[in-house]
Amino acid sequence: MKLAQFIVATLVVLLSSSATFAGDDVAWRLADKNGKATNCKVTFTRLAKDAKGVNCFNADTKQSHAPWNTCITIDPGVMKAGQDYVVKLDYQVFDRPTDDTYFYVFARSGKLGQGADVWTTWHDAPGTRRSAILRIRPKSDDYGVYVGIHTKGSERIENLRIIHGNGYAEARLDGGAASDGGEPVPNVTGAKPFTIDAPKNPKGAVVSLADFGCVAAGASTASGGGVDRNLAALNTAIQKCRETGAAKLTVPKGVYRITSGKTITFKDLHDFTFDGNGSTFLFDTILGGAGMSISETNRCVFRNFNLDWDWKKDPLASVGRITKLAPDKSWFEMRFEENAPLDPKRWPTMLELDERLRVPGDGPEFGNFGPKKLARLDAKTVRVYPTYPLAVNVGKLYLLRHYVYEKHAIVLGGDTHLSVRDVTIFSFPGEGFVMGGDNHHCEFQHCTIGFPPNNRRPITLTADGFHVDDSQGFLKLENCDFGYMGDDCVNIHDQFRRGVQRMNDHSLLLTNMVLWRCPFAAGDLVELRNPDYSPTKFESKLTNVQVDWKASKVVLTFDKPLPVKIDPQSILFNRRYHSNNIIIRGCDFHENRARGVLLKTADNLVENNRFYHNQHNAVQLTVDTDSNWSEGTGPRNTVFRGNQFDSCNCLGVTDGATILLTAEVGGTPVKYEALNSILFENNIWNATTGPAIRATSFNKLVLSHNHIENFEPASTVLPMRGAILVQDATGLWVNNNEWADMKGSQHPSVFYDPSNVRQIYYSGNSVSKPIK
Repeated sequence: MKLAQFIVATLVVLLSSSATFAGDDVAWRLADKNGKATNCKVTFTRLAKDAKGVNCFNADTKQSHAPWNTCITIDPGVMKAGQDYVVKLDYQVFDRPTDDTYFYVFARSGKLGQGADVWTTWHDAPGTRRSAILRIRPKSDDYGVYVGIHTKGSERIENLRIIHGNGYAEARLDGGAASDGGEPVPNVTGAKPFTIDAPKNPKGAVVSLADFGCVAAGASTASGGGVDRNLAALNTAIQKCRETGAAKLTVPKGVYRITSGKTITFKDLHDFTFDGNGSTFLFDTILGGAGMSISETNRCVFRNFNLDWDWKKDPLASVGRITKLAPDKSWFEMRFEENAPLDPKRWPTMLELDERLRVPGDGPEFGNFGPKKLARLDAKTVRVYPTYPLAVNVGKLYLLRHYVYEKHAIVLGGDTHLSVRDVTIFSFPGEGFVMGGDNHHCEFQHCTIGFPPNNRRPITLTADGFHVDDSQGFLKLENCDFGYMGDDCVNIHDQFRRGVQRMNDHSLLLTNMVLWRCPFAAGDLVELRNPDYSPTKFESKLTNVQVDWKASKVVLTFDKPLPVKIDPQSILFNRRYHSNNIIIRGCDFHENRARGVLLKTADNLVENNRFYHNQHNAVQLTVDTDSNWSEGTGPRNTVFRGNQFDSCNCLGVTDGATILLTAEVGGTPVKYEALNSILFENNIWNATTGPAIRATSFNKLVLSHNHIENFEPASTVLPMRGAILVQDATGLWVNNNEWADMKGSQHPSVFYDPSNVRQIYYSGNSVSKPIK
């Protein structure tokens, strides 16, 4: 039997055993003598014996009042920079009393600071026995390892060790290697075509904003006597259109300043067109919600206008260079290109820029460091005393965002058959296009998030470009250009709730509930899932939703009897929302902080787009939950075709992967295969940092007729460059792909965890030039 055939044939057998690492070349192992640990520091932890009489350590933080409780500390010196290691421990959870309790192991460098941490966490119910794995390739020699418990809890820790290597097996794809037969390649279809209904109001009147007292001029004439004349004119004209059933509202081309900071509101309009004729609505004040609200409309078109922020009055971000750093990192000096910001509230987050592109680069980001004091040295230079030591890089250029989510540009809710065309957002102190609720059949054509002509700024938006928190699907982005924002270009997901308490046969209590993150209403169909996203086969309509706003508690009452036993970490999917059938075509997503496109639901088609220099992954197909969010229902039936991924993930997160597929709880992949039927075909990867794709928790992933090349040097080069990396999965097809040159790369391969990957099939892959 050929080696390739042997690899595939043995995968199923290997999966029946627990995770092992060939040879277990141990660099460090927890040791004890006379009832005490001898090669680490322990807190909240004592030596014990398991059921077989083997020594282990019990960690218990239930008497602690601190949020972070490190139980075992392994001092720096064990791991060397540039080498691969696996931190592995076996654990049994004893007590997890609150939803906020979880267990963790992380590695941290004293020199590089928190921004270079590597973490894994687990949120298991009491009685769970599993292994935790933390893979790390240190960038410096001073990484220590910390095992602990967030808030109050207890667990048993067994066989803690640090192992040389990454723990993956390798299946080489060059040299004409092919697997043995296998299952037929699955048919993945992606989103169905759909159309947006046009307005049907041929006899409706055409209304002009010019007739309502608007002023296309500067601030001095746009507001008189404290009255926001332009906002008043817009809202009066919109009301007139609603009352008369007008077909169109037009705006004479100009710049219209909105001085109050309040919202331009389009609501309850039908068969209506708003045409801005290239006008710009200029804002300068945070108060009053979004810049524009579009809600409860049907068969409406919004086109030909811009939204912008007045940088002369209130800059959204600043760029400065670090000139000095205290030896103990207790302060640093920064010289700005404009006047230095002196209000500590305007320092929420700071990240290193790529010097050539002046966009987020490969250095760490520092958030929530809240300067204790700012000392002005001259008009452009300031000495900063952060709340914790920052390992900034002297001589490097940094972007300081003054805002994050303070004011979104355009918020949409409850719209059907909506068309947004040729709308540009130059800048805003928050997200760009924000959607949530019962929207469906909405399209965004030729929309742009970019700088004004001949006016290069430090940033466009301070947060996401296009963000969907719940919808009813059938959404389309075509020929859009989103760039330079402070977070993801596109994030589309439905939200879910994790953490429940069974009250009686028909009622569940949700605690610490944030309603806007996961709204429920009587009549909604709700599905109960296990803590790893696997189905419980229970779903039922809600008959009542009782909210206690002060206590942040919600009681859901179901029309069917609940299961007798419900894990307190169970998950609720509200099936009223299903952001499925997404088409993203012909768009450009580029040069932003964080990710390119996040898709977390089913039936998607992403084709002929360009992803360039997204700081993190170009694409994430995920379902995930942690203490800050719970997003997605599991990407399924999703096609990526004809896209170009160029120079993405310069920061090197998630092993440097360009594409990330995973289902996670608290940053740890689950065993349940929540992702299903994903196809990548005829795509091009260029200048990858690490793997072309890293995929976990999936069933049926197909890679066909793609091209991966690394002619260009990347700012960061990590192991497995251009390869495919998989774990916790069933069914991978890698057929007829081409690797070119692979400069600085390993041979084209599939790297996999042999303990939990089943059915790898490959054939027809090639290398266009010899690997040197």
